[in-house]
Amino acid sequence: MKTFKGTNASPGWSSSKAFLLNNEINFNNTAKLNIMRGLEILTNKYESLISELKSSNRELEAEIILGYKLILNDPEILTEIEDLETKDIKTIHSIFLNAAEQMNLLENEYFKQRSEDILSVGKELILTMQEAHQDKVKDEEVIIIAKDLTPTDTSSLNLKNVKGFIVEKAGPTSHTVIIAKNLGIPCVIGLKLENFEGHNDSMIVIDGSSGNVYVEPTNEILDQVRNYQLLNLDVASNYTQDNIIKLGIEFRANIGSEEELEIFNDKIINSVGLFRSEFIYINSDRPPTLEEQIGINNKIDSKFSGAVVFRTLDIGGDKQVPYLNLPEEENPFLGVRGIRLSLVDEKIFREQIVSILSSKLLPKVKIMFPMVALLEDFLKAKDIVVNEAQNLGVEVPKLGVMIETPAAAIGAESFIGHVDFFSIGTNDLVQYTLAADRGLSSLADYQDSLHPSVLYLINKVIEVGKLHNIEVSVCGDMASDIEGAKILYGLGLRIFSLAPSQAPLILDSILKFIDSGRKLDKNEILVQKNSQNVRKLIE
Repeated sequence: MKTFKGTNASPGWSSSKAFLLNNEINFNNTAKLNIMRGLEILTNKYESLISELKSSNRELEAEIILGYKLILNDPEILTEIEDLETKDIKTIHSIFLNAAEQMNLLENEYFKQRSEDILSVGKELILTMQEAHQDKVKDEEVIIIAKDLTPTDTSSLNLKNVKGFIVEKAGPTSHTVIIAKNLGIPCVIGLKLENFEGHNDSMIVIDGSSGNVYVEPTNEILDQVRNYQLLNLDVASNYTQDNIIKLGIEFRANIGSEEELEIFNDKIINSVGLFRSEFIYINSDRPPTLEEQIGINNKIDSKFSGAVVFRTLDIGGDKQVPYLNLPEEENPFLGVRGIRLSLVDEKIFREQIVSILSSKLLPKVKIMFPMVALLEDFLKAKDIVVNEAQNLGVEVPKLGVMIETPAAAIGAESFIGHVDFFSIGTNDLVQYTLAADRGLSSLADYQDSLHPSVLYLINKVIEVGKLHNIEVSVCGDMASDIEGAKILYGLGLRIFSLAPSQAPLILDSILKFIDSGRKLDKNEILVQKNSQNVRKLIE
């Protein structure tokens, strides 16, 4: 058995045969087609794929391929190609490589990920010119192993047969990782393809939670996979409405893409605690039309019978949209993002509000504003919603604040009388409380939702909510974390908005903790000096 340690990207255990996807450029092979013919064929391929994906309701992937088409036909790249004296494979590749490197120099994770897209388009153009034929994945269950995977690659896969992804060159927000998380497919990134050469069709075990990959695993490792699968079955047996009622909790879904919306299938969760509306804007070269936004809102309505918490545009920080032409900021996490952007670009904000008020979703929608630090900002946004509702002659929906700044948590009482609910976004709350960029791996130890200072702020909001009969939920990753969920339950939280796939595990862990006879006293939680001592309370 060989063991390799990569970076965990999508959790879960799986075992299957390995399939090494050979989609790399061989620079020793000459081009069989000239550059113009290659551009024509690849453009047509993208257009055909876009139509195919749209007809299959895979809108997000279609938008990504559209972005590829735009890169392929970028005027600057085309001009550079036209000016080349010799249009051989290596010189064409260098143009895309230089463009990607320039993008990668920008200190922004979004643009760094886009550099990968530029390289992928360049690679696909050269492979088209070489008339290189990619190995077809067999119609059987496999774990895909590749140096990188473009959206074109993944769009051609039968994802029902894919039991895992191992990708050398992929980031946490790359297309493959997003797809894996959406579909619950284990994924490990950062492992070199050469580690697996000679092991095509070998049995592989992938642990997407730890990042471990086992080639030709022992029976002991295979037993761990089976135990994981049995555990999931056991957990599923506790995932019942009766047990949810027993704990007095409510689960709501976090939805962050149209694909997640399409594949959602949960018999217990019937409401949305966080609809991340920014996905409608990301991976597109233009703002969505009012009709497109209304169409997506109507899809949400048809999928969920309960309430839907619609978060308005949360762009900025690590989420950038090029066509908005936002000013370059030294620290975009502290810049014009969330509600601040909505108040600066009021046209986009008003159109988003109109799309909600004009959709079938209206009777059950709640609107939540992100990155609120000042009551004044909330009131300005509220006035816009009220104004648009009056113009349309409809009722104003319930309006809430996403608590993700220390200012909003400490000053929660100042919002009483103005807001209808609070939803705590723990990812950013941790970042701003501990003053550590959550995108920096070197500061990973600071991304600790169980830090006493963070728990103090969370408890403060929960207490204000109880005192004034204001609904409080948590929609950050802490609600999907077994340790975090237990502590939240001990602090009195009863509404968990999370990745639907995590709901059974969270329910099971809280149930077993309570059934063991152990109790969590919030006063005991809040007097701990560090997160290590907090964890000891739930060991």
